[in-house]
Amino acid sequence: MIEIFDTTDKFPLQKIGKFAGVCWNSPVDDAAKNIARAKDCIKSGHGRVLEFVDIELCISGYSARAIREYYTHIGGGPTRLQESTRYVNCEEFDYFVPPSVKDSSKCRSICDGSAESIYRECMDMIRQKYAELLDAGVSKEDAANVLPLGMMTKIVDKRNLRNMINLMNQRLCSRAYSEIRALAAEIRASLSSYSEEWAWICGNLFVPKCDVTGFCIERKSCGRRPRLDD
Repeated sequence: MIEIFDTTDKFPLQKIGKFAGVCWNSPVDDAAKNIARAKDCIKSGHGRVLEFVDIELCISGYSARAIREYYTHIGGGPTRLQESTRYVNCEEFDYFVPPSVKDSSKCRSICDGSAESIYRECMDMIRQKYAELLDAGVSKEDAANVLPLGMMTKIVDKRNLRNMINLMNQRLCSRAYSEIRALAAEIRASLSSYSEEWAWICGNLFVPKCDVTGFCIERKSCGRRPRLDD
């Protein structure tokens, strides 16, 4: 579901430390010193140099709704390509089923069936009507207007480390929507296994924002950390 492209920087800490060393007129040919310098920059809050670390990946198996939230973190360097509903035939589209829909204990009993059966019947109806529109001669780009936000999609995403840290701080928060929280966690796991340097970054920087601040700034706190005004 997450594919890390080999164009992603394999040694991000060395790159950060090397570029920072250039600014400080320091030797940059020692990997260990570059890593130490990078960690010093990070811990000191000097984030500009993080923007030189590129992350390029393919995300699939998540709904258009979750990806739309993911797009809210695009700014400056980040960019993306998305699977086209103009050219792709979506008659057999897959879709996301929220945990609350699957969990019958969270839904009222309904004489016509469970919440999950109603949800899936709705998706099946959309598939059917989409196919009928194509059979009637409607183009894929126009028939796509009936496709749901819950439909799975695929994107190619590029962003820098500084932007990804901000995304993780926001989306690993328990107040984030469950699907994009799962997406953030999967990206973190995939990057963590990409190299030892990424494992350090993921373990220390890809954390909920309350781990950064030491307190919660959400109006509706989950209670993981105390609120600032408590």
